[in-house]
Amino acid sequence: MWSENVKRRLHYNININLKSSSGGFSISDLARAGIEGKPIRLSDKIHHGIVLDVSSNGFDRCSVDFGSIFVDENDPDTVFLFYSGTSDAQWSRSGVGLARSHGGFKFQKTSENPILEGNSRSFNHRETLTPAVIRVGNRFYMVFSGRRSSNKSRRIGLAYAEDLKGPWHILGEILKPTHIWEGVHLDNGPTLVKLNETTFLFFYSNLMTNSKLDMFAFLRRYPIRRIGIAKIRIRGPSLSQIEVYKHSANPLKHLNGAKGDWNESVFCPGYFQLNGMHFMVPAASTYSVGFPYKQYIGIASSNTPFFNKSHTRIEKLIDGPSEKSQIIPNMKSEICLDSPSPILFKEKSKLFLYYSVADRAAYVWKIALTTFGSTKF
Repeated sequence: MWSENVKRRLHYNININLKSSSGGFSISDLARAGIEGKPIRLSDKIHHGIVLDVSSNGFDRCSVDFGSIFVDENDPDTVFLFYSGTSDAQWSRSGVGLARSHGGFKFQKTSENPILEGNSRSFNHRETLTPAVIRVGNRFYMVFSGRRSSNKSRRIGLAYAEDLKGPWHILGEILKPTHIWEGVHLDNGPTLVKLNETTFLFFYSNLMTNSKLDMFAFLRRYPIRRIGIAKIRIRGPSLSQIEVYKHSANPLKHLNGAKGDWNESVFCPGYFQLNGMHFMVPAASTYSVGFPYKQYIGIASSNTPFFNKSHTRIEKLIDGPSEKSQIIPNMKSEICLDSPSPILFKEKSKLFLYYSVADRAAYVWKIALTTFGSTKF
């Protein structure tokens, strides 16, 4: 059941077997479950390093972060990469930028950057982060997180534009922390999941500050980040035409591992769909081990985009501590990983996974790419 009296969704019984193997990740034959499909393997992992770096000057000269990949149905040959940027290490002000590519490896930033920033009247005056874009009819809509000032909570809002380069118009705030598990701040993931022409899901995660830990986090002495789901229905470019609901099964605790596990905390997940199966790609961290934290990227599979407990498996996809030198050469500390944004290129039989990275010794965020091959895409 969704909050705000949304009807309960249906569940379908499909057995899923996602497991690690020497050649990569495999998914068992789905035909007996009523879905046409063949075994799928994610193999041939290749780290391509940084594909979007900071600028020499401008709004993103100190960090390029929270990347989100988008391909428009009317321009399928262009890969658009939305991202967050800031001009100082304290992130005193941030905005959204846009870069384009025709192969997915080399990106060119648009001259219109930043394409979205807050203003003195908007809820995102200080921070404009984590963009995720979808087309609805002849308009584009962007779900993003932001906050007005350093003493306000981060919330999730919505903007729209007629063109991806803008101008983007901020509609306002659509989601804020209302439950204990959500903590002080909310971050949305980099992908919107299409249910129909006007209705979408987006994933979001909690974030607590050291001064405002909930009672359970205070007792265990470390925070846990979890993932929730929200549904948004867009009927037009005004807040009166927008409906947003939180899923009553939030948070998806079954995605979290035990204390010390690689997926002790999970956050800011991307998403893709293949052969009737749904895949969530979250960042993960073990905060209980202390600083410098160890971080990872996982992959969860399910027969439903709601990733209910009985039909969801989660495995490690990228091991930050052991693969960090392949992603960023000459690392001096542990690697930061955030906002995995996957996209399938079936004609290339490739999964492209973009994600934010930083060396904890420097904290300059950039966007990296890892590809996976498969003959079953």
